[in-house]
Amino acid sequence: MKPAVVALLACLLCIGCTKISSPAKESDKQDLPQQELYTATITFYQDDKLSGVLQAGRIRKYEKQSVILLDSSLVMDFYGTDGKHTSKVWADSGRTDEVRKDMVAMGRVIALSDSGMMLETSELRWDNRSRKIRSDTRCKFSTPTDTIYGTGFISDEHLKNWSIEQPQGRTFRDLEKRARDTTLAAPLPDSGVSP
Repeated sequence: MKPAVVALLACLLCIGCTKISSPAKESDKQDLPQQELYTATITFYQDDKLSGVLQAGRIRKYEKQSVILLDSSLVMDFYGTDGKHTSKVWADSGRTDEVRKDMVAMGRVIALSDSGMMLETSELRWDNRSRKIRSDTRCKFSTPTDTIYGTGFISDEHLKNWSIEQPQGRTFRDLEKRARDTTLAAPLPDSGVSP
């Protein structure tokens, strides 16, 4: 037999053994999002006041589950009750609850307040009703004078009133306080008492 005939027979045999897929089943259709947006923005309101603006490279909305999945990097801007910008969050991906308007940011997450406080973690949740952010994972919190590591973080959306569990870190406040205390505790010139 000629090599061309053998190759043709082999191709026909492969085609004849190929499984033809059936049309998508109903269960497969349920896994598909009802809406899919690219380079989109979602705006959140609380009591008719702007509370947040979310931007993501891709947004998929699943109506039955009341869930929106966000990926291709997301950016969330938070606004105070007075309408002023307070902080910003960057993350690799996330999801929002359509009913509660809560958000979970995942991956490499960075939250930065307008006052210069910064939180770095792998998961951060925002509760729209209480306007609190929380992380139960390992995190790093930086202020102009401190760098604190811990597992478990909770704060207001401004990163002003915060607490961290199992804190470890470095602060320069103690050194500044000692320097101030040493200056204040210096003896009067003729007292003869040394600090």
